[in-house]
Amino acid sequence: MKKIKFNSLVVMSLVFFTLLTSGVTTQAKSSVLVNQSYDVTSKNYNYTGQALNQSWGLGKYQTEYVSNNKPYDWYIDQGNTGAYSDSNCGPSSTTMALKWVNGNFNRTAEDARNTYRSSGGWWYTDDVTNYLNLYNSRYSVKDLGKTIPQGEVVLKDQLKQGNIAILCIDTSYLPYNSLSERRVGKFYSYSGGHFIVVKGYRVVDGKTYFEVYDPNNWNEHYRDGQEKGKDRYYLSKDLMNAEINWWNYAIVVQPQNSRLSSSLNMVRSLKRDQVDITKIKSAYGR
Repeated sequence: MKKIKFNSLVVMSLVFFTLLTSGVTTQAKSSVLVNQSYDVTSKNYNYTGQALNQSWGLGKYQTEYVSNNKPYDWYIDQGNTGAYSDSNCGPSSTTMALKWVNGNFNRTAEDARNTYRSSGGWWYTDDVTNYLNLYNSRYSVKDLGKTIPQGEVVLKDQLKQGNIAILCIDTSYLPYNSLSERRVGKFYSYSGGHFIVVKGYRVVDGKTYFEVYDPNNWNEHYRDGQEKGKDRYYLSKDLMNAEINWWNYAIVVQPQNSRLSSSLNMVRSLKRDQVDITKIKSAYGR
């Protein structure tokens, strides 16, 4: 009972401190903090996301937020990954996932490129899984189904369990946002096969937005200095269309040495309904 009271006091103190210091709207802040206290108590995933800011263009009233972030920087801009940067979304996304798993992972996206298809060319989904296997990463391939609701449910469920996902999508289905400071939608003109990392989601004004690390950044920054591909948001229906029409699977990566990593239920959950990637057609991205 004392422990519960102490946790409540800490949460209340955090709420009060945030209300005094943050420039985000009170309604958005309260929603984030309530969900944050719930996530911390449940200990299902590492919650270190950002409070909602209305200037990003997602909306105003947030009712749910999951962010499987880390307290260190693991984002990679493929524009800075060597001679084949133009085709390095696969090596970049896979290296990001490995850095997310292990903060001491010191290989670069260029190292990944030199390991597979070292003479250039697009990476395929089996290159991603082969590289994950090379470093003994725990992952599974999940079928996202053929409809938007199916894909959303599967992906959100994996994120709630503390996992992240590598998707291979067709960016033609992601709408371009010309407002330079907005964080919703595509900020580049490229359309075609592409790898990204999905690390969380927000439900704002009744709409689900997936929080991603998109490596196709090429030194683009917001005014506050953050890379535009870092914590970018794609509306669920757009992202689901992008995967349904390209490669409707997710490579789900599990954290290392988490409280649940050794849990039999977590292992079963990761293996449940997993797809044998050797028996499905691979896809590519750049």
